[in-house]
Amino acid sequence: MIADTSPLGHIGPPSLPTNNTIPFRLQTDQYDDRLGTFFSNLSWTDRQVLALHFAERLSPWEIHVVLNMSMSDVLCRVQRLRKIARESMQASQRGSSSQLSLK
Repeated sequence: MIADTSPLGHIGPPSLPTNNTIPFRLQTDQYDDRLGTFFSNLSWTDRQVLALHFAERLSPWEIHVVLNMSMSDVLCRVQRLRKIARESMQASQRGSSSQLSLK
């Protein structure tokens, strides 16, 4: 049987109401997305360094070559991003709601 030419018929269980009186609406998230806020505050370069170093597991030397940045800049960014990640993990383990910052 070819799916494009066959009739669809009834789809779904017969117990569903046929009228549209039930208002279904998407609700916004009620939690504070600190991780999303953290990543949105990063610069493009910091995001690239973060992705290459932690996700792709590239060394600072390889990041220096790929992004055409100075070696000292890469090392400083990796060190700063590690510090921020360490502080945020410690804050989440304590259960505190301290604000993440980039400074």
